Amino acid sequence: MIHLQTKYITPEDFLTYTGIDLGAQLKGNANPSDKAISFLMRIEVRMEAFMNANFFKNVSDCWPHFSDYQKLHYKYALLEQALYVFRNGDISIDSGYEPDEGIKLDPTARKKIIIAPNAQDHLQLCGLWSRHISRTLDFGWIIGKY
Repeated sequence: MIHLQTKYITPEDFLTYTGIDLGAQLKGNANPSDKAISFLMRIEVRMEAFMNANFFKNVSDCWPHFSDYQKLHYKYALLEQALYVFRNGDISIDSGYEPDEGIKLDPTARKKIIIAPNAQDHLQLCGLWSRHISRTLDFGWIIGKY
């Protein structure tokens, strides 16, 4: 069995930031704490995969070298993304196709709305929402401008 664990944000962080108790709000038969941890872990994994795939950065490699400011804004980005998915559903797994109606949202349009606008702002502030690549002598390829 896989033990799920959040990496960057916790259910308590989400509660403090939004005033919403994820465990109490998410549906299902699982333990409320497990539901909240699973939800936030998916947000973290999907955000990191999106950033790594679209912006040529490896968030896990960058994290240890982030300043406190960058870490704070990455956490805010994750919290904003979690709130966005909580309120709107997980658009990233929606095909955009309805059997009775056909294509409702093409893949290009869907990709544009996968990441919350407020999360994008925080990703810009921490330097991740950029395709700029630079080389440093200290720790290899990392984000460009801080």
